[in-house]
Amino acid sequence: MNKGVLFLSILCMVFMLSSAYAQTEVLYFHGIGCPHCAIVADSGVLEKVEGIEGVSLTQYEVYYDVKGQEKFKEIQSLLNVKDNEKGIPFMMINYSGKVTYLVGDKPIIANAENYAKTGNFTPISETSIPEISNDQITLGSIVVAAVIDSINPCAFGVLIFLLISLLKVGSSKRALRYGLIYSFVVFLVYFMAGFGIFKAIQSVSYLGNVVYIVAGFLVLMFGMLEFVDFFRAKKDKKAILKIPTSAKPLLERMSHKGTLAAIIGLGVLVSLFELPCTGGIYLAILSLMAKHGNFAWGYLFLYNLIFVLPLVIITLIIYKGTSPEMLQRWTNGEKRWMRFAAGVVLVLLGLYLLKGKLF
Repeated sequence: MNKGVLFLSILCMVFMLSSAYAQTEVLYFHGIGCPHCAIVADSGVLEKVEGIEGVSLTQYEVYYDVKGQEKFKEIQSLLNVKDNEKGIPFMMINYSGKVTYLVGDKPIIANAENYAKTGNFTPISETSIPEISNDQITLGSIVVAAVIDSINPCAFGVLIFLLISLLKVGSSKRALRYGLIYSFVVFLVYFMAGFGIFKAIQSVSYLGNVVYIVAGFLVLMFGMLEFVDFFRAKKDKKAILKIPTSAKPLLERMSHKGTLAAIIGLGVLVSLFELPCTGGIYLAILSLMAKHGNFAWGYLFLYNLIFVLPLVIITLIIYKGTSPEMLQRWTNGEKRWMRFAAGVVLVLLGLYLLKGKLF
């Protein structure tokens, strides 16, 4: 017997035994903060399904409820759900042993009530489910965005200046140790800031598309400013997106101190000050995570690991004997092209956030 048919038969028997009182068993999986789940909830289709005689509707939250997550994985495994269909909102309908599932707000709103009431669908044991559009943010997009975001002149400049100061008053080993500590602090602050931004976006997801329209325009604005800075750099004019000039004396004093406390404080301040300089891409990625409901600690960890990787590499290169002044000249010389690359990515991400909202 085909494994998929066997799993499906087992699933049907489980539901028939556990809910003998109901003709139709419906399982609905959703996430708190998921905008597509909010659309389903606002449509009233769940109330309509629950109100059908003989229908038992059970809802599971999968973002924060461990049991809901486990149940979701179990159902997906039993149904042999394809990788590109493993998203929420997700609804499984078992009509007297005949089973199908729906993924996404539009399919659920359009079909759930009819399927649960009449069983007028082709069960998945006899035919495959049509391909469903996979509008999820991918691992590849996380990596590409993080790589572009990591090549930023703001963090480079402060680190190189710090290492120059440390090499003047101490050994290369001390510069290595403090350079790595600085990089770790930047990682930690960005990681925590990213989680905070994600939660903030998620907390206002009830506003629907307005949140992502605003985020999309903000990201586009950052992209345009990067292009403006690209052309300003060509004319030797100061950049708009940069660490505030008023903060530089403080950062320089902390760099010269060279103590562990000063390095940690420097990492925190630089991370906060450079958010306007590098935060556009970060905002876009976090908005996409919130929009498509596939936030994961692993994604956030990987993004920030890639973000600080150039800082670690610069520290190691200088420790091995490369002149920090030479790296400083290279960074200043290539700064405008870094901004150009960031501008391209920001515009593309901004347009993607607005896709389907305005055009």
